[in-house]
Amino acid sequence: MIAGVAVEVWRKSVKNFILVVHASDGRVRISVPFFASAARVREVLMSRMDWIRARQRSCKAQSTVAEPVMADGSEHLFFGKSYPIRICEGKGRQGVCFDQGVGITLRVRPGATIAAKWRLLDRWYREELGQRIRELLDKWQPIVGREAAEYRIKRMKTRWGTCNILARRLWLNLKLVTMPEECLELIVVHELVHLLEREHNEVFYGHMDWLLPDWRNKNELLQ
Repeated sequence: MIAGVAVEVWRKSVKNFILVVHASDGRVRISVPFFASAARVREVLMSRMDWIRARQRSCKAQSTVAEPVMADGSEHLFFGKSYPIRICEGKGRQGVCFDQGVGITLRVRPGATIAAKWRLLDRWYREELGQRIRELLDKWQPIVGREAAEYRIKRMKTRWGTCNILARRLWLNLKLVTMPEECLELIVVHELVHLLEREHNEVFYGHMDWLLPDWRNKNELLQ
């Protein structure tokens, strides 16, 4: 307990202090080098206490936000920004159109069910996320020096991405389509780096520090 805040301290093979406030419940966790003294850990935590408390308040506020609903005019996230949904019924081809000024337009058949509308939005989300993943792989694979054999998108409850190292297959969480694009870039690079180093160790974080020097700041958006 530091200044009235419960903190989980994990000693790991890391060079730097990594502070995380979980968005789900405001839990505070700090990963510290094995040989960091208790006094040094306390010093680091006290220096970030204002940020920790602000982050916890933000997490509490976000936890009260209702889940998006499928209704005309409801707000839905798309790469970190909120846009209204417009539902247009007609006999033409079903599909989704996006305009930053207008929002997300769903063209559906008359009488389409809520489930059908969600499936349409889900399919569009997957297409948009897939396009950006391909662009990021084209950018980062030559830099990292490793290539993924394939990538796949699925809904995941506890992870933003995983890497099957033997198959060189990346799995990306569909929910990344709702997060700022720099978060997607972070996860793509993170999983590619696992093709260089399997474990989250000093070598792994050294690669991350070299490739994305500000990756820790981006990682805070995902906590």
